[in-house]
Amino acid sequence: IECYLDAYKAHMKSGNTYAVASSSVYNNCCLWSGKELNAVVASMKDTMKESKYHKNFVVLTLMLPMFRVALRLIGQSDAPAPQQDNLTNASGKTLNEGGNAFAKLSEALLFRELNEAEDAAEKYFSADRFGFLSPVMFFGKFYSGLVSFWVARETNDRKQELTKWKWMKRGVACKDKMEKLSVSASTWNFENKLYLLQAEEQFCSRNFERAETLYDAAIASSKMHKFVNEEALANELAGHFYLETGRRNKAVHYFSRA
Repeated sequence: IECYLDAYKAHMKSGNTYAVASSSVYNNCCLWSGKELNAVVASMKDTMKESKYHKNFVVLTLMLPMFRVALRLIGQSDAPAPQQDNLTNASGKTLNEGGNAFAKLSEALLFRELNEAEDAAEKYFSADRFGFLSPVMFFGKFYSGLVSFWVARETNDRKQELTKWKWMKRGVACKDKMEKLSVSASTWNFENKLYLLQAEEQFCSRNFERAETLYDAAIASSKMHKFVNEEALANELAGHFYLETGRRNKAVHYFSRA
């Protein structure tokens, strides 16, 4: 993450006003890797202030969705309105559609807002703007996979069987991508995320004993690799797992740890 901060400093030394782009990516990575939230919000405010000063409204608009998520996580909701809802390139394609959808689906997952999560995930998968290797793509696959398994699990009507398997397929695809990243890119960064996606998959498939093992593995890996936010998330999802399978006392234990 600090490499993006080094890039920002190098840009500033050379007088490049696009330094704010590096600062923006740095802030987003800090948010999703579990840095202290008040410090992240303060850094985001500085970057947006600098973006506005240099009239770089592209960076400003791209930052606002994540900024609103960060504010909500610390109990605030006073994010400024965006300069415009969508950014388009010369071909008329929307540039920030995937980013907006990712921000909304991750926020909805964290605050357990199922309908909002499903709607945002549909837009995220339709946008598919993060085929390249970027931090947003990594976190996007993780959170959209968790949402997919959640939506699949809540789709119980027999008439919606095809819908359920559509979401299961999406979740499995995200899990498979995370497995490749864990094996070929970085066990440190992706192992805990893989375990949590696998746990949610087993929960959907009603392999409860296997799911229990994987939730604990996700929690332990998150703790070992210092992803405190994802350690909390794994504990919370394990709590929902135990609550929904009728084990209230164990659910309380995991919720309290979260």
